[in-house]
Amino acid sequence: MIMRNATYYLLSLVLALVVAGCRNNNDPSANEDRSAKKMLQGIWMDDENENAVFWAKGDSIFYPDSSSQPAKFWIRGDSLYLQNSEISHYKITKQADHLFKFINEMGDEVKLVKDDAMTLRGQFNVYRPYAMNILKTLSTDTLLHADGSRWQVKIRVAPTSEKVMKTDYNDVGLEVNNLYLDNTANVTILFDGVVVYQHDFVKGEFERYLPKELIAKSMLRDMEFDRADASNVYLDATVGIPDATSSYVIETRVQRDGKIAMRVK
Repeated sequence: MIMRNATYYLLSLVLALVVAGCRNNNDPSANEDRSAKKMLQGIWMDDENENAVFWAKGDSIFYPDSSSQPAKFWIRGDSLYLQNSEISHYKITKQADHLFKFINEMGDEVKLVKDDAMTLRGQFNVYRPYAMNILKTLSTDTLLHADGSRWQVKIRVAPTSEKVMKTDYNDVGLEVNNLYLDNTANVTILFDGVVVYQHDFVKGEFERYLPKELIAKSMLRDMEFDRADASNVYLDATVGIPDATSSYVIETRVQRDGKIAMRVK
């Protein structure tokens, strides 16, 4: 009986160690330098212009702009790690109680000093970062005649609750995630005063026209009236990474009977 209990205890101990090892392998912040992390706690500002750069608070780094999402952080070895959509790391060249130097994404050394008096605390929103386009709603109402018939096209593009993250870099070269809300485009089309088509377009209806690696990073940026003829209304849906210089434009042809067809312009 004693031998059986000892064997059971040994097997339980081995199993616990294996599980702990697996957890550490899955957790990129395992084996972090807790002393260095504790030293980084507080608000840090640019040494040159004394602008707030970030606030290390607990396990997260917060930014003074209201749209950048807080990032989980840890320090391991000689590097600062940030977990946004992906994990980025920055070589630390100097760390002290009131001084922090690191190499940014461009290869430049950044020097930060601690705001000991917490005078810049009011610049941070540590509870609810805002989306860049949270209040951006666009509405158009177009009237036109084509071959003796009258079309009216109403379009309303408004944010939804669906989040889209865009990776960017702040002023000191740290990778940040900016929050956007995907849009829906409500389209109502009238022909000679009668509603012939009404639909709420979402990004998913255009995904087959985008490269797979861009779908999660993209949003329905806009929907615009292009032209009309006797039987069709042509709309342009713009889908792509938020605020990027390029995007995909998908022509959406709506027939008078409500059937639609799409193609990339």
